[in-house]
Amino acid sequence: MVISEQAILDALHQVSAERWDEVLSFLQALKNEARPIRTGADMAKSELVGLWADRDDIGDSREFARRLRREAETRQGPTDAAGH
Repeated sequence: MVISEQAILDALHQVSAERWDEVLSFLQALKNEARPIRTGADMAKSELVGLWADRDDIGDSREFARRLRREAETRQGPTDAAGH
């Protein structure tokens, strides 16, 4: 499938202007992504390692991650990628 610039603009015009900041953030993330994380070495080089290091509201990061997984597994109803 070939996607034209016009098709992208048409899709953007269907998004309410109040959400354009989200669109810009997403486009910025796409632009900055050098390459996907596929291996443990890629993960170690990424900015994901240590992401929670400076958070003082998390406590034990392993338990925090477990709690997030439990909550996600028991969440009711459909959600989008942003959790809405």
